[in-house]
Amino acid sequence: MKKTIIFITVFVFVLFAFASPLFAFTTKNDDTVNITEDVNDDIYVMGNTVNITGQVNGDLIAAGTRLNLNGKVTEDLIAAGGAIDIAGEMMDDIRAAGGSIGIDCKVADDVIIAGGFLDIDPRATIGGDLVIMGERLLIDGAVAGKVTASGSSIVLSGKVGNGVEIGNCESLKIADTAEITGDIVYSAPVEAEIEPGAKISGNVKFTKIEQQTKNINWKSAALPAGIFGGIFGGLFGVSYVLARIATFISMFVLGIILILIIPVVFARFNERMKRSFGYCVAGGAITLFGIPLASIILCIIGSILLFTIVGAGLGIVTFASNIILLIIYGLTLYASTAFLSFLLGNVILEKSRLDLKKYKFKVLAYLIGLAIIMLAYSIPVAGSLMMFAGIIFGLGGIAMTVKDWLASRKQKTS
Repeated sequence: MKKTIIFITVFVFVLFAFASPLFAFTTKNDDTVNITEDVNDDIYVMGNTVNITGQVNGDLIAAGTRLNLNGKVTEDLIAAGGAIDIAGEMMDDIRAAGGSIGIDCKVADDVIIAGGFLDIDPRATIGGDLVIMGERLLIDGAVAGKVTASGSSIVLSGKVGNGVEIGNCESLKIADTAEITGDIVYSAPVEAEIEPGAKISGNVKFTKIEQQTKNINWKSAALPAGIFGGIFGGLFGVSYVLARIATFISMFVLGIILILIIPVVFARFNERMKRSFGYCVAGGAITLFGIPLASIILCIIGSILLFTIVGAGLGIVTFASNIILLIIYGLTLYASTAFLSFLLGNVILEKSRLDLKKYKFKVLAYLIGLAIIMLAYSIPVAGSLMMFAGIIFGLGGIAMTVKDWLASRKQKTS
């Protein structure tokens, strides 16, 4: 139990520091979920359509095709879905990812959202910072803190209290209704369209970037990309935000396939991480840096052998082995996020009344964990550090699981 608490403290609070710990919660899942009454607890809901009109005195974590969140949430909201409408009152942070997200309410603290079409309604007020990433962004509400944005098309027409930073957008418009306190720092292929009525108290700093060419149609390519969409998105000139969305989709598809095919491996990974988290972190660091070093050594040895008549064949075998090693290393790095997401979701849901041995609840746990991790990785600057830590955690758990399997095989054969 102590090691589990250590894991929650180190990972959940450090990797996703803004999410509060959950020790008791209510769960609901169905094709259509309606929450009309007040809930004095943290609540987890999953369904094709989720409607929240009651008050949640705790955290709300929701996943589904369509989320209509019109109630009041006294703590954090974490949501993932196709279309998300947030029109109630949020007394703490919002973390959300979806195809389209609309916010039309009062939010007491920070908002981090990622998706395709993102709309901050004129009636929305955000008490903290806004971090927003998507294809088309409409920011028309009032943000007390800083706006950090990235997207293809961005229209800023609301009020911002502490400056704006925009990276790699294709087009930026500052409407005449905009009131910006602080600087506007942005990078784009062309300068922003700033209407005469816009009020900007600071400086406007523009960095020109080369126009990105789009060689594929995103809508038609999203599904066929499958589990490799996130990797190949960047190769075809897809914007950073679309690549992030593709990565989320690819990781979700990869995860649900792996959970179906090798559920025992996931169970052993979870057990190993909870039992000896420190050893797993150490194993992850050794594996992360040790394999590239071993690969370099194999390349040197292979090169030396190729120059000898007797060892030429062995040199070719060494190079072939090195290529196989690097391929396995790359695939393991990619899959480590899936294993870590499943673990995080299980840690969150393990005290609930859900039967986590059933596949559908395993998928729910994985979705919750993946949404939290991907949102955490999207946080500017800190996200890179979180990703590095996450890779070490996940890679270490896999390495120790493999080590346990090899040890058991050795015992059986001896």
